[in-house]
Amino acid sequence: MHELLVTKIQRFSIHDGPGIRTTVFLKGCNLKCPWCCNPENIKPQMEIYFKKGDCIECFECVKRCKFLEKPEDIFRFPEHFECVEPCPTGALGIYGEKITTKKLLEILTKDIDYYNNTNGGVTFSGGEPLLQSKAVKKVIKKLKPIHIAIETSLFAPEENLKDLLKDTDLFIVDVKILNHKIAQKTLQGNLKTFYKNFQTIKKEKIDTIIRFPAVKPYTFNKENIKKLINFLQENNIHHIQILEIHKLGLEKYKSLNLKMKNFKKPAKNEIKTLKSKLNERSIKMDYLKI
Repeated sequence: MHELLVTKIQRFSIHDGPGIRTTVFLKGCNLKCPWCCNPENIKPQMEIYFKKGDCIECFECVKRCKFLEKPEDIFRFPEHFECVEPCPTGALGIYGEKITTKKLLEILTKDIDYYNNTNGGVTFSGGEPLLQSKAVKKVIKKLKPIHIAIETSLFAPEENLKDLLKDTDLFIVDVKILNHKIAQKTLQGNLKTFYKNFQTIKKEKIDTIIRFPAVKPYTFNKENIKKLINFLQENNIHHIQILEIHKLGLEKYKSLNLKMKNFKKPAKNEIKTLKSKLNERSIKMDYLKI
């Protein structure tokens, strides 16, 4: 039986491909982007969280688990999933749920009329959906002819990508850092893997949307912008979506007892300058704000 590790299934999505869609957020990513707004999607296993603001100090969790003196102690016992069950407010909970391909298909096909009436479909995002390619492949084969999109960084083994090539209608590719040494140091990703996978998609002539998170100082700097423009021109790409970065994930970091890295978004005039540079090269730019 194939299972997927899912953190969220978002119905009526309108930003992850054409039309009205259902977006499936899969858990597990092999990159370490300092600006990641979904830290709950990074580890490839279920994780306990504690949201202090939702705790009413009823200590039901302490009564259940002899190792806890207070709810915050749960971070010292990350395998004690059963100890979060008594929490009446959801202050203690689990990020990630294993869902069978059969169950996921049942959920995704509920909105088939919306997909058909809006030219929408289903998008797999993450985390990194390519890391669960075998199970994703099983689902999308059953979903066809529904439109399928995969949002990916392409930092995954080529064989995983090939699992999904045949039945994917659209790849939404996140382009991040285009310097090999800096990508390795900052993202812990091998840029050669990205380039090889991108050429594989290009060779198959599958529709592609390029996205670029504008993050100072990591991606939005003089050298990286120059490399980004070169990449777009070399690959004959005439449209890009620039993503406004945000810190809405701060509470999620706190719930996992993690610290969010420091970063900031570019100023309006800097985005305007980037748009001018792209337009000079006949590249259309959309700035997507959350």
